[in-house]
Amino acid sequence: MQLKITSIFYSVQGEGTHTGTAAIFIRFHGCNLACSFCDDNLHTGTYRFMSPEEILNEIVAYPARFIVLTGGEPTLYPLNPFIRFLREHGYYVSIESNGYCLDNVSEADWITYSPKEWDKLLQEGYDESKFIVATDSPLDKLLDFQSDKPIYIQPQNLFDLPDMENVRFCVNLVKKHPRFHLSVQLHKFLGLE
Repeated sequence: MQLKITSIFYSVQGEGTHTGTAAIFIRFHGCNLACSFCDDNLHTGTYRFMSPEEILNEIVAYPARFIVLTGGEPTLYPLNPFIRFLREHGYYVSIESNGYCLDNVSEADWITYSPKEWDKLLQEGYDESKFIVATDSPLDKLLDFQSDKPIYIQPQNLFDLPDMENVRFCVNLVKKHPRFHLSVQLHKFLGLE
């Protein structure tokens, strides 16, 4: 199995339920969408083919056992065998996905569903949802969304910095609708990768 990897790095998870957790990030190449606000330009650029063993040899240098598979869009690939491989080596595997094909990552320990198109929202197959929200977002679709899983509201930020207008908007949205949770991309506030 050869995987298209744009980068592997060690940082702190800045989003969702696991905010503040030391994490190894493995970024996959490619995405089925072309969002204007995407903060990862790497998924369209260069990548290297890596085997699971080559990835393991790189990540063992880091003390964390928490992995985030992200992109781009990791569910473009059938990753369940790779997820099993990582879990067999003692890693907790978390996924960040726009929901393209959650069956491809169903064996992960934690799946964050972050839909970018809100017309047809998934109801199953994930552990939390995270909506990227700006002042001009179609809030009626968000407010109609019901789930028994945590729903995070994350300000649409600039490429590497917070957008404070959107942050304030999201804070007020969560205060008005307390069933939502705020996720602010802590790493951007801290200047981390």
